[in-house]
Amino acid sequence: MAKRTLEDIFSNDPLNLLEVSVTKSKKLSHYAIYYETFEELKNFVEQKDREPNTDAINIHEAKLAARLKKLRSTPEALEALAPFDTEGLLGNSAASNIETELTLDDVFTSNLLVDDDDIFNLKHVAVGTKSQTASTDMATRKKCMDFDEFKPLFRRMQLDLDDGTLETSSIKGIAEIQKGQAFILSGLIAYVAEIGEKHERRKGHHNARMRVVYSNGMESNLLLRSFGAALYKDKSARAIVPREAGPLFVNEESPLYKSGIVYVLKSKSEDPSITKHRDYLHKIGVTTSDVKKRVANASKDATYLLANVEVVAEFTLYNMNLQATEKLLHTFFREAQADIQIPDRFGNIVKPKEWFFLPLDLIKQVIQVLQNGDITKYRYDPKDVCLVEVK
Repeated sequence: MAKRTLEDIFSNDPLNLLEVSVTKSKKLSHYAIYYETFEELKNFVEQKDREPNTDAINIHEAKLAARLKKLRSTPEALEALAPFDTEGLLGNSAASNIETELTLDDVFTSNLLVDDDDIFNLKHVAVGTKSQTASTDMATRKKCMDFDEFKPLFRRMQLDLDDGTLETSSIKGIAEIQKGQAFILSGLIAYVAEIGEKHERRKGHHNARMRVVYSNGMESNLLLRSFGAALYKDKSARAIVPREAGPLFVNEESPLYKSGIVYVLKSKSEDPSITKHRDYLHKIGVTTSDVKKRVANASKDATYLLANVEVVAEFTLYNMNLQATEKLLHTFFREAQADIQIPDRFGNIVKPKEWFFLPLDLIKQVIQVLQNGDITKYRYDPKDVCLVEVK
C-alpha cells in the first residue's frame, strides 16, 4: 500500500476529524470581557444614578468611563450586548441593525486588543462597585455651604448624647433611614437632611437620592441604598434615638425624630353654653396619627363635646414623650381648665379634661417657649391671661 501524502490526508477526511474550529471559543472568551464590563457599568449607574465621569478623581470611576466610551465605539461589542442593553446605556439602537458575522480576524484586529490599551488590566483597584466600602462614599463628600444652619442641631444632639437624653442603638435596616434620622458613621454624626422621591430600580427595590450632612461640615448626595450599604459595612455604625424618658423639642426647620403632633381644636357645637365661648374655648391634645383622621368621628364622641370640631393649629413633636408633653401642657394651664360635664350617647356623664378657656395666641406662645426649653422660666397668670416670667 502506497504511503499517503499530507495532501491526501487533508483532502480525504470523511469523519471531519480535522475540522477544528477555534473561532467560537475565542469569540466567547473575548465576549466575556464585554459582558463583565457591561455588568460593572450597569451596577455603577444603578448605584450612582448617573454615568461614570472620565474626569472623576476616583480612578475606578475614570476607568469605567473609559470602558464605556470604548464599548460604544466597538461594533462587535454593541452587537453582543444589544439584547442586554434594555435601558440604552450603550445607545444600542444602531447596534441592533448590525448583522456582520464576526470572524477570528475581527477579534484579533479589534481595538480592544491593542497592546498599549490596558483599560481591562486592572491593578490595585477592586473590581465591581459592589465591593466598595464606606471610604468610597467619604471620597464623594463635599463642603456643606450652609453648615451654619445645621450647627445648632449637631451641638444639641451631642449634648443630649452626653447627658443621656439621646442614645445609640443598632441599625435594623434600610427602612429605618428616613428624613430627620441621624446616625453615627465612620466616627461622625450623619444627619439625613433630605430624601428625594423614591423610584423603583428593580422589582421590589426602591431607591432615592439623599442629602446627608455630617458633623465635620461635609455633605454628600448619595443614594439611599448606598448609604444603607455604608452603614451595614461600618461595624461601629449606630442609629441615634431618644430615650423614652428624655423629652426634647426640635423646631420644624431642623427635624430629628417625629414623635407626634400637638393639636388645638375649636368646637362647632350649637349648644348655647358652648357657642358663647367658641372664640377662646380650645381643646389641647396629642396624637401620633393624622389629626383630621383622629377627629373624623368627633360628633359621636363626648370627649369632643359630641360635635364636629375645627383644627385651628398643629405643632409637630420631635424626640418628645407624647404623654409627658400632654400632661405638662394641661398642668401648666390647669387654672384655665374648663369644667364641662356632658352626657354621652348612652346617658353617662363625661367630664372632658382637655378643654381650656385660652386664646389661641397664648397657646402658641407657650408651645414656643416649650420648644426653646424655657417653659420653666414662665408661669400662667389666669388674672391677666398671659405668661409671666418667674423671678
